[in-house]
Amino acid sequence: MTQAEPQQSATKGKGKAFYDRAEQVAETGNWDFAIEMYLEGINREPDNMERGHKPLRQVAINRKAQGGKGPSMMDQLKRRPGKDPVQNLVNAEFLLGKDPGSVSYMQQVLKAAEKLDLKEVIHWISLILLEAQRQAKKPHKRILLDIIKAFEHVKDYAMAIQACDMAQGVAPDDGELRDANRRLSAQFTITRGNYEGEQTDFTTRVADMEGQQKLMQQDSMVQDEEYLLQQIKEARQEYLEAPKVAGKINAIVDALLKMENESYENEAIDILSKAHKDTGAYRFKMRVGDVKIRQMTRRFRHLRDEGDPKGAAEQAQRQLAFELDEFTERTANYPTDLAIRFELGRRQFLSGLNDEAIASLQQAQRDPRRSLRARSLIGQAFTQKGWHREAAETFERALEVEMTEENAKELRYFLGDVLERMGELERAQEQYSLVAQMDYNYKDAHQRIEKIRTKLQESGKEG
Repeated sequence: MTQAEPQQSATKGKGKAFYDRAEQVAETGNWDFAIEMYLEGINREPDNMERGHKPLRQVAINRKAQGGKGPSMMDQLKRRPGKDPVQNLVNAEFLLGKDPGSVSYMQQVLKAAEKLDLKEVIHWISLILLEAQRQAKKPHKRILLDIIKAFEHVKDYAMAIQACDMAQGVAPDDGELRDANRRLSAQFTITRGNYEGEQTDFTTRVADMEGQQKLMQQDSMVQDEEYLLQQIKEARQEYLEAPKVAGKINAIVDALLKMENESYENEAIDILSKAHKDTGAYRFKMRVGDVKIRQMTRRFRHLRDEGDPKGAAEQAQRQLAFELDEFTERTANYPTDLAIRFELGRRQFLSGLNDEAIASLQQAQRDPRRSLRARSLIGQAFTQKGWHREAAETFERALEVEMTEENAKELRYFLGDVLERMGELERAQEQYSLVAQMDYNYKDAHQRIEKIRTKLQESGKEG
């Protein structure tokens, strides 16, 4: 175990405002913003399990279930470990929040928690890591050794023995593991009596084996149908006892949606519609829209995979029309939410409503997280309108900031396209050439280079 930094007990309560905000945002299904708020809370109060780390993981799992993508390459570079131990914990939780099934990110959280000697966090993430190893086709001895050390450090010898048993299954002839198992068993025997009385707070919450198993299964990314049905049963009972409590409503809806089945989703829609009618809270109606979009996306994929391109295209058009109406209404209810404004602008652009799209996206570009995508769409909308000069300048300004190679390829391709439309062939060729140097097979960039070179040669402008 590495030399630990002092535990952050003096930070108690400092993250409350951010945890409060995170809970509010999570109820709307805005998972990415909720993750950011939880991370701000953890930055100020890194030892808060109940309001920070645990609900953050639940949000991460919900986000993953709804198709949320993992961290980008830029995210991974920016969130590499540094000298600040608290920031390292925040960075590790960010990465795990975007990819909750990643064993590598779980290990980063464990290491950061160990550096700060956050015993509750160490215990919690070790349970998750151990469950991940149980599910792995081939558990890793090195990871299991880290788990053993972590459990031993927080004096949960029962779980350390479980991890040791699993490690011995991987390396049955390892003498050090046999010695460790004997040592841990002796420690467990010595301290066993204390488990009935002088338990620390974190071991109290996971004292019995059944409770531990339930906690680990809840965090598992692979849940069997029997467990999901049991979750629905428990959540439904709690909802029926308090049908107007937001937390109970969201809990039963979350449980129903995990089934990935239209009949359960329709039940979720009925519950959310009733909640909207009873409380007047628009966030419930907004979530109805999310479920319907999910169902339409599934129908589109089914038609496409069944080899019905015409049916798939018609379904896509119906979905686009629905989403356009949905995000228009959401923007009216949340006029200052730039994430919603961006989604509206994207659908306006896809619908050919270029004037409306430009107006929406120009507001949305004030959000740093969406600025680059918004500018790309603004430039494309100007191009479709025939406003080529405005489009070119929009793409050029967008290219001035730091970005991923994928974004750079897209923007340079679109800039080359609009310059070609303007007849500025040499500048267009330069942009396509930069794209081809990054990715020769990106769209039709190399064919466009050859086409432009032919034109320039014919006009005598290129040798």
